[in-house]
Amino acid sequence: MPFDIRLVAYAPNGARLGILPHPLDIQVAWPLNDVPSLKFAYSAHAVGAELVAAPCEIGVQWSADGNVWTENGDGRFLRARREGDQLDLSGVWRFDCPSYLWVLKKAVTYAHASIAPVNGQRMYGSPTPNATAGFIMNSLLTEAQARGALSGFAWTFTGSLDSASLTWNQTFGLGITLGTDVLAVLLTLVDAGLIDIRMTSPRTLSAWRPSTAIFRDLTTGATPVALAGGRDIRVAPDVGTLEDMASAAYVVGDSSFRVERVNVGTPLPWGRWEVGVRQVGVTEATAANLVGDSLLVRGAVERVQRTRELLFANNTRWLPLRDYVPGDRIYAPGEAGQRVALRVRQITLTRTDRGVVGGNLVLDDRLADQEIRLRRRIAGMSIRP
Repeated sequence: MPFDIRLVAYAPNGARLGILPHPLDIQVAWPLNDVPSLKFAYSAHAVGAELVAAPCEIGVQWSADGNVWTENGDGRFLRARREGDQLDLSGVWRFDCPSYLWVLKKAVTYAHASIAPVNGQRMYGSPTPNATAGFIMNSLLTEAQARGALSGFAWTFTGSLDSASLTWNQTFGLGITLGTDVLAVLLTLVDAGLIDIRMTSPRTLSAWRPSTAIFRDLTTGATPVALAGGRDIRVAPDVGTLEDMASAAYVVGDSSFRVERVNVGTPLPWGRWEVGVRQVGVTEATAANLVGDSLLVRGAVERVQRTRELLFANNTRWLPLRDYVPGDRIYAPGEAGQRVALRVRQITLTRTDRGVVGGNLVLDDRLADQEIRLRRRIAGMSIRP
């Protein structure tokens, strides 16, 4: 039996309720360092409909043989939104379910009992920049649970150690506007390149020092993960654009601060192309140069979006979720079908009412990795005191 996925309902923060055997369609996406999402349709007349008639959790399970079913750590979702037509005799409801991680939106930043806020902000590591991403998140989560929020939520890191027991090693200062939800704080730290995250069990968040645990290289070793066209990949569409190409970047900061960055080695078909950006908060050369460099990295070559449509057949060797997950570097068909090393940025899986499973991967090359690192450094500038 080829690869398959199914849905299982659970009580809120509770036990398994049962399988949803007849979904009309399923679409689930796992992006790297972000909030996964699930969409599915179910008829109110179908067996199991009563399980999703009230608030519940939905587990997405996969199987390679139809016998053993596995729910990955980031496979739990909340039945948060539903939509249906009361005059539709088929009774179809469409459900939009964010990852269990989304519950962090339902806890917000309070003022610390012993530290007065500054300009409506809770301050960390100010005036001395000595806070870490782990310290901030651990304190916000601990305080939220003390207030009675996030009752079923768990995490595997502390204020001093990440989920791999490594010491948090990047310190900074951060002001968080009171009332900001904890998920927004977490994603700000992710965007700034200060923390990597993934749900590692249904209701448990793990977090690591950036570019460590969840950035595995599966192209090495005796058996590298190498997706092949016609076996693991059905089609390999690329969409290329020259619209972002530029050889000169003009960065406009605060007050009268201006910087030009030029990449003399960029071969542009129509000569010099310029790009400009207004970057609030930039008042010194180091920060402006980073902004300019990020634009030039992006503009150095044609931008290519690489999507690889997955093939699920009896001879498929490498399966998503089982053999690779977002963040892994794997081999996949690149230019002209040649094998190249690419980073998995997102896995999307679908299933029809006939049980046909499909999906695709969004892949990035090393140039995109470099661009993301630059963007993270730029984002990190905004959280320094």
